[in-house]
Amino acid sequence: MLIITILTVSILKSQSNSLVIFSALGDPFSLSVDQTKINTTPQSNIKAYDLVWGWHTLEITAAINTKEFILKDSVLFVNEPKYSNKEFTYALTHNGKKLFLEFKSVSELSGPAIPPVPEPPKVIAPVVDNNTYGNLYKAKNNRPVFFHNYDPQTSTCKVDLNEKDLSYAVILLKSCNDEQRKMSYITDIVNFNCYTTAQLQQMLFTFNAEMDRLAIAKPAYLHITDKKNIQQLYTAFKYQTIKENYTAYMEEQDNLAKQQKMQCSDPMDDSKFNELYDKIKAAGYENEKLIAAKKLLVNVCLSTEQAKKTALLFTHDREKLDLLKYIYYVITDKEAAKTLADQFQFTETKHDFLKFISK
Repeated sequence: MLIITILTVSILKSQSNSLVIFSALGDPFSLSVDQTKINTTPQSNIKAYDLVWGWHTLEITAAINTKEFILKDSVLFVNEPKYSNKEFTYALTHNGKKLFLEFKSVSELSGPAIPPVPEPPKVIAPVVDNNTYGNLYKAKNNRPVFFHNYDPQTSTCKVDLNEKDLSYAVILLKSCNDEQRKMSYITDIVNFNCYTTAQLQQMLFTFNAEMDRLAIAKPAYLHITDKKNIQQLYTAFKYQTIKENYTAYMEEQDNLAKQQKMQCSDPMDDSKFNELYDKIKAAGYENEKLIAAKKLLVNVCLSTEQAKKTALLFTHDREKLDLLKYIYYVITDKEAAKTLADQFQFTETKHDFLKFISK
């Protein structure tokens, strides 16, 4: 247990502490305090606010070198004036086998959970109404209206972005001082166009956060016209875990493309399925099982019953949904696939899966 050793006092006073945990090696992780998620997207530096005196349970999940690590621990804040309303900082690290926390400091609170929000800045974008900016967009009401160059049916574009088009994109992104709108702009740019690896790389460098770059690069992958040069894109990622995450995503997309071309009609025989099932079952943690399943179930065809049995190897909806979406294209009796929604615990996840198979 991580115990902040503090003497109790007879007069109980109000106390509101903060807990900061940062990854000493830069690996993103998720934190829950008292079974409440603090962050939905993995981060390398997380802060939990308004922790009163008493015990608080911690659960930390981190994916390091494609392996999932989980740390369950506790902290104790005891009511004592000199430690009241303070910020306690720990470093998260690992030794290749497990995660552990190392106490770093006690300091004054660095800020409120909800800081004062100033008036939103006026967005200054380099657009002039009714002007057309190459093949990229037309300006309307001082906002870009992006052209739809990408055809999802053929996975091709009417026109590819040229260097002048790219300069318009980079200038637009760099000049936008509203982060939410900037992300909206890049989302439309990558979804509505085709581009080279070098062009995508230039657009990624207009964003500072690695997780933002990864979130942009993933949907952009299918729109890249020179995938043979994809390694150039890795210069946009500093951390090895981010590179591995993107590599796994690309492999998954390539496998999905293969699966869609297989046109499965007959499932594999039970003996072959049981052999693969046992290998997945023996993989260990759920994340490792999922990785194994995606490698083993690429070039095979499955029945709904076989898919259901495989899904039962997983406890959480997140992994089940990821698996069933991945293998849907190789299910032979797709008319029965909707029954797989019964594998999910939460209604939201069921709706997500049913929406996916209805496309």
